[in-house]
Amino acid sequence: MRKKWKSWWGEARIGLLHSSMQAARKLIQIVRFALAGAVVMYLFIILRIPATAKPNLVLLRGLGFLAVVDVIVVFVMRRVLVFPAEAVLQNQPQDAKALARWKAGYIVTYALSMSIALYGLVLHFFGFPLGQVVPLLLASFALFVFLAPKAMASEVSPSAPIVPQ
Repeated sequence: MRKKWKSWWGEARIGLLHSSMQAARKLIQIVRFALAGAVVMYLFIILRIPATAKPNLVLLRGLGFLAVVDVIVVFVMRRVLVFPAEAVLQNQPQDAKALARWKAGYIVTYALSMSIALYGLVLHFFGFPLGQVVPLLLASFALFVFLAPKAMASEVSPSAPIVPQ
């Protein structure tokens, strides 16, 4: 009985691995849409809950600088993690390391994009007006819209074996 269980689990794992590129793409899209939706929710929160604190200009400059650094890091991370992994996956769609690097690159990209929206939310609650907060929310939302994972021509087919490397 134990041997049958191991055999079944191995077959199930192989079946899961065959569709790993599609599953990874679906996961990344779910994360992307959930975080973009959170940015929209932050805007509604900002519009509904007034800020009562007095703004501190040093905080605005500091978080504005961090937002610019985050945007730069987003594009560097894409160049370092996502683009090389996409190149490998075009030729070897069953490469597990490249797929993990591709997913990690997109998750880091979206986490950094989300931090920009959080900077805007923090600025609002520290008393800054809507005009100084909305650009951060728009920048974050724009990153989610324009940095979508592109479709791979050679996504894993059910007959392609997965080769861990």
